Amino acid sequence: MDHRPDRAKVFAAHHPFLFALIFFAVSFCLDSVMILLGQKVVAVIFVGIIAVTMQILLAFGVLVGLGWLRKAGFNGPSRWRSLHLLWLPALLALLYIGSAFVTPAASAAVIALATTFSLLTALGEETCYRGVILQALSPYRPLEGAALSGLLFGLAHLNNLLTHLPAPIVLGQVIGGFLLGFGFAACRLRTQTIWPLIIFHALYDLPANITLFDIRSITGVYSALSDISLVTIVIGLVAPGFILACYGLFLLRPRP
Repeated sequence: MDHRPDRAKVFAAHHPFLFALIFFAVSFCLDSVMILLGQKVVAVIFVGIIAVTMQILLAFGVLVGLGWLRKAGFNGPSRWRSLHLLWLPALLALLYIGSAFVTPAASAAVIALATTFSLLTALGEETCYRGVILQALSPYRPLEGAALSGLLFGLAHLNNLLTHLPAPIVLGQVIGGFLLGFGFAACRLRTQTIWPLIIFHALYDLPANITLFDIRSITGVYSALSDISLVTIVIGLVAPGFILACYGLFLLRPRP
């Protein structure tokens, strides 16, 4: 009889951070390899969909193999708690969607592609970071687990340097990702469900994906990104994460 899942579960229980770090390294390397395969805008989109699909399969494979699926928030409404606490991430999602109407209207095909990619990315990243990694870190105190999972989520954005994104944007993604990841982890721990976070995450990404997918050439993408000011990076990438991180601290505060 194959006892590998049991051995993996024992290892995760005795070495939670090391298990989370190994999973992060595998996920990061897999994503980086797929990024290097994409050379053109169309190829980047196609390879990106393949990459995030592989991430989803990897994360769900770990959750199912270790029996963590429901514990990680993939459960039914009977296990959900205090959904009213999600008012802030829901409000930010509405603000992000509202920003999409500021830019010129994109075609239906672009919106459909951007929506599909946003949903897949949200499912993949939430399953990896608020699913596998946060569950692996459950032996730690909630504040520590949320902080470590958020840190790894922020560091995951370093692979965007491989796409030749401007360094200030990548730095903003790393900082914003850490802060947002912490806030989302706190929400997952308090509500005991991951489903709303997947929707919010997709809505956060959608406006940017619509804008980028509507640009026809890789030169145009780099030109548009190079014109983004530091103030825009802070407002668009760091500030929402900072707000969510502060809210996360409030949610995970010691309670009598």
